[in-house]
Amino acid sequence: MLLGVFVAYGAGAAAGFLMLERGMREQWRNQAEMNAQIVSSVIRGIYTALVVEADAEGQVVRIVSELPIGDETSILSTGFNPVDVLALAAAQTRNEVWLFQKNEDGSGFVSTAGSGDNHAGVLITFDDSDAPSPDRASFFVGFATVDGVQHLVSALPVVASRGEVHGLVVSSIGQSAALFETRNALVKQSLLVLIAVLVVTTAIVAFLMRRLFRPVPVLIQALTRIANNDTGVATPFRGRNDEIGYLADAIETLREAVVEREHLREVREATLQFEHMAHHDSLTGLPNRAYLNKALAKATDSLSDGQRVNFLMLDLDLFKPVNDTHGHAVGDTLLVAVANRLSLLLGADDIAARLGGDEFAILQHVSHDSEKEGRRLAERIVETLGRPFVVDGLQLSIGGSVGIACAPEAGRDAHELFTRADAALYASKRQGRRTYAFYSDTLLEDEGKYRALGA
Repeated sequence: MLLGVFVAYGAGAAAGFLMLERGMREQWRNQAEMNAQIVSSVIRGIYTALVVEADAEGQVVRIVSELPIGDETSILSTGFNPVDVLALAAAQTRNEVWLFQKNEDGSGFVSTAGSGDNHAGVLITFDDSDAPSPDRASFFVGFATVDGVQHLVSALPVVASRGEVHGLVVSSIGQSAALFETRNALVKQSLLVLIAVLVVTTAIVAFLMRRLFRPVPVLIQALTRIANNDTGVATPFRGRNDEIGYLADAIETLREAVVEREHLREVREATLQFEHMAHHDSLTGLPNRAYLNKALAKATDSLSDGQRVNFLMLDLDLFKPVNDTHGHAVGDTLLVAVANRLSLLLGADDIAARLGGDEFAILQHVSHDSEKEGRRLAERIVETLGRPFVVDGLQLSIGGSVGIACAPEAGRDAHELFTRADAALYASKRQGRRTYAFYSDTLLEDEGKYRALGA
């Protein structure tokens, strides 16, 4: 926590120092631009033939004069010595002002006058490549060295109407050393305040850590137990009239909610399990007769909307000998294997159910042709159940007979479809087993005669 505090304050201090630096430099620039405005106004008040150019924001960026300022001609025409003019400007800006002209070789600028003493013949050098030069008349705010001393200045170029550079009017806002000394003093004061804040904060955090050292880990352990579903232990530190007590009460509320949620989940799972057991066969996991009756009733209700279904009943051939010979355990395993094979044959909306014993049923949803789709499914069932099963190392061969009732032709309710699919199943068994038969009215009459004769 202490490390976090130090990092946070350090980041804040760094951001503050950057903002301070940016603010001071912006303030310096604004003052330099203001000095340029003041100096240009004073000069224009004396040299009335001059004009100035300004940018879109109103900042004066150059002085336009056909003749150099401060030469003998200007002195005679105005009656003012340039030193006096610059002194007047310096009185208003409270900083030094110089007038520069191009030197003889045209490589730079040399002063012709200044607001102080002995400022004639002083060279100026700029620390920025964007500064004005004898070939470039650009307004400049930045650092420049005058007579070996670095200043922060504004430089107004003096140009002719055709763009020829005559010289510069340079105004200082202060020497760099003095400006940075002020900046450094302010930074030092800010640093001292920051250190004081850190010391106080450290003391407060240390006190709080001692206060929280014992309860917090215990409460963290309580939360960890809840996260691991261990809700048998009550939360300590409840009843305290402080933040620890409030936190402990909240954790206890959470624990009780988790206990209640687990109870509800167990009840819900038990309900779902009971519901599943009520509608599914415990051996094969397939839906049982009750589930099938509901699905079949729902399917017959949709017949009025143009839906079509096939109801298939199937009975395993030669299952009883296997059950009697190898025992019920092998028989049960064989039934599970049969259920698995049937499940692989179903469409997305089809339902396979175990009715009991070795009897199964399938509710098939028809897409286009009832008879064609029912025949295809019945053939696959007969072929699949005709392949040998391997159970506990035994190879068992059984088969299956299928009876098919197409709705709505064979009936429009569950009872009719059960009865008529069962009649079709018996018909398939009479045909020699391992085959299938569709229900028809003639088939039902033949079944009645067959059973009446006791065949």
